[in-house]
Amino acid sequence: MQLGGQTALVTGATGGIGAAIARALHARGARVLLSGRRAEVLDELQASLGDRAEALPADLAERDGPARLAEAAGAVDVLVANAALPASGRLEEFEPEEIDRALDVNLRAPVQLARAVLPGMLERGRGHLVFVSSLSGKAASPRSGI
Repeated sequence: MQLGGQTALVTGATGGIGAAIARALHARGARVLLSGRRAEVLDELQASLGDRAEALPADLAERDGPARLAEAAGAVDVLVANAALPASGRLEEFEPEEIDRALDVNLRAPVQLARAVLPGMLERGRGHLVFVSSLSGKAASPRSGI
């Protein structure tokens, strides 16, 4: 995949995997839009990457968070939906708000972001959607109710 001149939006860029993905895309020539909740961590990553990197802080648990992020990002050629909240524990120990927040960040936000950037990709005749997930989605394990 040729990434020179392409714009990649990476959610969850404040974490280990997200930051590594952002660095790899940048090294391959992409303009990288870094998203996460912790602006100071995004700023550090942006500074370490230098040119072709921009920090776009966003909380994807907020109802309009994905739409605001998509609008701020503009034309996106590669969406890497990597942001996630841990949802480990016994189901009965979760408060309803915790369940909603986990589902908002881990499921609703990636779908909403894909929906928002897809029309531009279709119009340009190119684009990639990458959804990062956990093995917990494939195989059940103890205390992984959500």
